[in-house]
Amino acid sequence: MIDYIVQRLADEGITDCFGVPGDYAFPVCDAVDRNPNIRWVGCSNELNASYAADGYARVRGAAMLSTTYAVGELSAINGVMGAKAERSLVYHVVGMPSYQNQRVQKVLHHTFGDGVFGNFVNISAQAACCHAVINPDNCMIEMERVITEARRNNQPAYIVVPGDYAL
Repeated sequence: MIDYIVQRLADEGITDCFGVPGDYAFPVCDAVDRNPNIRWVGCSNELNASYAADGYARVRGAAMLSTTYAVGELSAINGVMGAKAERSLVYHVVGMPSYQNQRVQKVLHHTFGDGVFGNFVNISAQAACCHAVINPDNCMIEMERVITEARRNNQPAYIVVPGDYAL
């Protein structure tokens, strides 16, 4: 699924992905690396990556930002909120813990240790005009919906992909 998502964003004219590698985001980083149409632009931290993506989107029309679940996405949220306020289209792709670990409410790093994995989705979705938690059943439909809505509003979109579904 993650290869499809990255290629679909490349089809939108995005040629660079700004981000910081993180364990839950490794599938996103690997998909960008495999795709000959998108170049990885590593940044020193997520806030810088979100500002870089915002600037890129202002010049190029749309940008891709990749962060890891929780700490990464929350570190980027000020830049993404700025993009929303300025009507700058940034596709924020977040790698999150596997659905298998979520299903059994496993206590993992980057969580509150309460077995609830939607806490950060609820926060980060507020920085976007639309969002989707991608799974194998909804991937194509949700990507088209998110791309259409983000283009129509010219504002950020938030796309979350559990690690086991990404692969």
